[in-house]
Amino acid sequence: MLEGKIIKFFRERKNMTQKELGDGICSGTHVSKIERGLTEVSQETIQFLADRLEIDIEREMKTYTGLDLLLKKWEEAIIMKLDAKAENLKKQLEQIALLQIPDFHRSHTLLLTRYYLMTDERSKAEALIEEMDKWVDLTHRERNMLLHIKGIYGLQIKHDYYEAIDLLKQVDSAYYNNSEYYYHMAVAYHSTNSRVLSYYYASKALAFFEKAHCYVRVIETEMLMLIQIEQDITSGPQNEKYHELIEKCENFGLEKQKSLLLHNFGYHSIRHENYEDACHYYQESMKLKDPATPNYLGSLEGYLNASVLLGKESPKKLIALAEKGLKTAKENGATTFVHFFQLHIYKLKKQEDHYFNYIETELYPFLKKLGYVLPAEHYEIKLFDFHIAKGSIEKANEYARSLAEKNRRKNHFV
Repeated sequence: MLEGKIIKFFRERKNMTQKELGDGICSGTHVSKIERGLTEVSQETIQFLADRLEIDIEREMKTYTGLDLLLKKWEEAIIMKLDAKAENLKKQLEQIALLQIPDFHRSHTLLLTRYYLMTDERSKAEALIEEMDKWVDLTHRERNMLLHIKGIYGLQIKHDYYEAIDLLKQVDSAYYNNSEYYYHMAVAYHSTNSRVLSYYYASKALAFFEKAHCYVRVIETEMLMLIQIEQDITSGPQNEKYHELIEKCENFGLEKQKSLLLHNFGYHSIRHENYEDACHYYQESMKLKDPATPNYLGSLEGYLNASVLLGKESPKKLIALAEKGLKTAKENGATTFVHFFQLHIYKLKKQEDHYFNYIETELYPFLKKLGYVLPAEHYEIKLFDFHIAKGSIEKANEYARSLAEKNRRKNHFV
């Protein structure tokens, strides 16, 4: 009986015994049977008990029956990255005491963790994951959703892409109807430079987002797929596709996605040696970003890099720009960009020994620790070339060995 379940929840919330609740209304034994749904009970008795608990029993019953739908709407808003809607639903749910009832506690905790991952509230997400790791007797859905959450955590917070892949590969779609996890698989494979698998899982995610008519996630996924295509050495310029996606962002008013596309278009232009275009796209991207965020610093660093390659600005002006970026990065605790802007300063001042020493002692260990595979490989090659040029064969071999290990292939040749 639903009324009994609700009465038990609010009685325990008030730290009342069954005898205290029933005093003058019915016996404690009768309250116990009402709570367990083991007896018929008059509506009058239910109302007396509800009045003592100071609750509107009809309203609480209506709230209970609508909670599943409300949680489902919250999950959809998080998956589809509808930030304002997700925030409003979170506030609405926070006003509902019944969320702590066992029927909803686990579902709410799982979704709250997803929300904290979406809003980059690391410590809160970590605390809930630690709590959920102690759960026993998980349902199939709870187990698979927890695997998805821990995969996202490994991807976004720990930057352990191989761990993220291992967790996400365990998700069983037969018991979990959220194919969004394919997107996170694609990002994880992209981060390990596995372009074919990244494209494969991105295409599966794209089908899911298209069916849901979620244009934010469609654009993000198409962007990820485009990156895999353009990294193929046989691929030509993809300018038309970038313009098409930017236009979609403008049509739907998606400024955040547009800024990311412009940033990627800048990097794409550098790859194809269109440095003037690269400067333009990085500048346009910066206009849409908060100057105090890592995303802005990323585009500023890209603009600086493109400007150096273009060669039209004076070294003095470029050094001033790099120093400005370094100062902002330090103020905002953006360690990655502290390293990159410091490298620019050494390079612009032609301090080669400082440049390579900084890569070897500061940047490269940092990238390895965080699991940033692609930039780490880039600097491994730089350090290999540097030590070869210096005649430090033993030191060069350390980086050659690392690169060789990543490129080993099992075969059956003699």
